[in-house]
Amino acid sequence: MTFFLTRWFYALMQFLYGLFNNSYFWTIIVATVLLRLFQIFPDISNRKTQMKMAVVQPEIDALQKRYANDPQKFREEQSKLMKKHGINTLTSCLPMLITLPLFFCFLSAFRCWGNEETVTLMYETAVSQTYEEGSAERTSAEDMAMDTFKSYKFLWVNNIWQPDCFIDASFLIFRFDGEVITKPRSLEAISSVTLANMPLLQKGYTDGSGKFVSGEEIWNTLCSLGLASGDYGDAGKTTGCSSCSGCSTDRSGMMLLPTAVSAETAEKLLGAQTAEPTETPEPTEDPEDTETEEKTYTGSEIYSAIMKRYPEALSKNGKIPANGFMILPFLAAGMQLLSSLVMMKRSKKDGQSKDQAKQMNSMLYFMPILSILICMSSTTAFAFYWTISGAIQLISTLIINKIFDKKKAEAAK
Repeated sequence: MTFFLTRWFYALMQFLYGLFNNSYFWTIIVATVLLRLFQIFPDISNRKTQMKMAVVQPEIDALQKRYANDPQKFREEQSKLMKKHGINTLTSCLPMLITLPLFFCFLSAFRCWGNEETVTLMYETAVSQTYEEGSAERTSAEDMAMDTFKSYKFLWVNNIWQPDCFIDASFLIFRFDGEVITKPRSLEAISSVTLANMPLLQKGYTDGSGKFVSGEEIWNTLCSLGLASGDYGDAGKTTGCSSCSGCSTDRSGMMLLPTAVSAETAEKLLGAQTAEPTETPEPTEDPEDTETEEKTYTGSEIYSAIMKRYPEALSKNGKIPANGFMILPFLAAGMQLLSSLVMMKRSKKDGQSKDQAKQMNSMLYFMPILSILICMSSTTAFAFYWTISGAIQLISTLIINKIFDKKKAEAAK
């Protein structure tokens, strides 16, 4: 999370989260409303441009017929005509130019927040397992970790930091995961740059008991238990885009779930009942060689072993429920589709050209399908934001259309 807009959005949501007493619902709604208020001015400007274009469209069509064999002359005359009527074509693109960057910045901010909450839960769970079994300290620590997991409950979704989805599959760049706990492969994919810039690991946090835990303490604890490796603050050797953590998959510095963990380290969490080692040494003729070789485990094995208590806590009749029912992804797509249909109907009413109608028809189902794929592979928090954003956009479009229709009717009189 190195891009400044992403940091601002993250800071805004953290501020609202504290302001609304740790309510995800109101945090996301208010942040979305504020963002849409910022975008409403380009929408109004675009609407004014569409009205002006509707007036001059017959003249543009006439120019197109007159200079059908001279495209360059047509463009020159069209530019003069639009300049005469004060029409700037860039204003029609402005809403899209603003919406797309904000879309990806919010997506990145929610992903960072979700990664932080996953690391927090992993840390609290790991610490709880270091106390003696049956002791009051262990019971208290386990209860605190379980309370943290329960706080991720949102509407019908068990974990807001996992997708609202019941499919467990991978499709090209989209990864659908219906489980209530982040899979090891997702944590393994976090780059050293992302970890080094993670606010949680830079500033620390206050746990459920009111104790402040520094970022360095969190990291060193995870390293000592085999769930992380690398020096605190080491961003590794950045590959690809040096200014964007999302473009780097480098894990030469800080990394979660290392591939090789000694049995001694693994047993700090797993005790004597450790999982089968990743690599079992083959017998050799020299007994001394056999004694020096040590069993190794992976951070993923340790993580899976200690985190399984959360899905098991939700199981009913021996079945572990999926994280969601894909309601939000389809709601988000529905809002996008309705908005597109309203804008298409409006453009036809304003007398759009055939080329414009063809472009809108080709884009009609693109955004809804893309919304489903992204929401199914992103956190539920982002899917909720995108659904609310689409609903506000639809309502604001209808209101703006009504206002301009009234002005147009008054002007006609």
